[in-house]
Amino acid sequence: MENPNASQTTLDQMTAKVRAFPCTSCGAKFSFAPGTKSLKCPYCGAANEISDTDDSVEELDLEAWLDKLVSEHETHAQEQVKCSNCSAEQTLAANLFATACTFCGTPITSKSYAQRLLKPKSLVPFKVTKLQAQDKWRAWIKGMWMAPSALKQFAQSDGGIRGMYIPYWTFDANTYSRYSGARGDDYSESYQTTNSNGERVTETRTQTRWTNVSGTVSFFHDDVLVPASSTYSVSGAKAGSPLAAKMQQTAQAREMLAQVSGATGGLGSAMGSSLMGAFSNEMRTWNTKELVPYQEEYITGFQAEAYQVGLKEGFAHGRQIIDAKVHSLVEQDIGGDHQRITGLNTDYTHLTFKHILLPVWMSAYIFKGKTYRFMVNGQTGEVQGESPKSGWKIFFLVAGILVLLFIFLAVFGKHR
Repeated sequence: MENPNASQTTLDQMTAKVRAFPCTSCGAKFSFAPGTKSLKCPYCGAANEISDTDDSVEELDLEAWLDKLVSEHETHAQEQVKCSNCSAEQTLAANLFATACTFCGTPITSKSYAQRLLKPKSLVPFKVTKLQAQDKWRAWIKGMWMAPSALKQFAQSDGGIRGMYIPYWTFDANTYSRYSGARGDDYSESYQTTNSNGERVTETRTQTRWTNVSGTVSFFHDDVLVPASSTYSVSGAKAGSPLAAKMQQTAQAREMLAQVSGATGGLGSAMGSSLMGAFSNEMRTWNTKELVPYQEEYITGFQAEAYQVGLKEGFAHGRQIIDAKVHSLVEQDIGGDHQRITGLNTDYTHLTFKHILLPVWMSAYIFKGKTYRFMVNGQTGEVQGESPKSGWKIFFLVAGILVLLFIFLAVFGKHR
């Protein structure tokens, strides 16, 4: 287990973490090929295998690192960066620590990020390609029958999808819980009553018999995932100048995507709530067993975000998830048809964490002057996102329900 007080990677070593890998055949910049273990040239197709590393995916001591960070103020600010290949200067948004030069595509990294004590030690490489991600989104749109028909045709265009590694925390913990409460078991009892015709009849009702209980529950919580991003926004934003032409809409979507991914400084607070906050909590199909030690080759050709939710705050969210799981386990242990928990005390031991990167494809599209965003899980292909609703389809759905309800009431009333 890593000692948080050990000497840190030097600035020169860290700033070299995301570097350019030139193709040996044509000299172009290599990019990581999703679903493989190699870098691939996008022009001539030459491939370069990623070599294995002696590093391992390691759990870090949570309490030791929280103590270490008490006196530290981990920051990462927007900065001006200079491309080592073409010497172009550009602004690297505060949420990113790795991206590519806007002009020549050479990978660049933040120098201020190198001063952070906590950096990603492992990641899940992209398995879903860009084309596969686009196909997943199109299939998702087609499956949404409330979406406007015109949107399904518009989905055939390329909305400027882009690959991004998103920061997460994972937490491990052993919990030992002592509880007290009551178990409720349902049973049926017969009783006499008078019906609407004045006749005495026998009916049954469900009653619950409560029994006091107590016990203990132990559980190992493995890789509890907490998003460490708070950048991306989901609330719909009106386009600056709505245009009907699809090509112009796509161009606007590409520009908006560049803002979302940090190339032009980010959307800021004007766009409302967090994209990761809205989607990542639902996107929980990650397989952390596929984590590999961090190697710069996996980042090449993609952007990577610096964490913005700190370790302490991340563990507070992780503990809420663990506590909810413990509550569910206690209810299962109590059994019966109903459960009441009147007392619950939980001890946490062997607390560890990892700082990891997980792959997503993200994009935005403009439909009828409004921006919608979506994400595709770069490991599984799961889609989360927004889409407009067809007013006419909603109208006909409600009308259909009202007609069926009217028919049911008419038939039911006739029989009575």
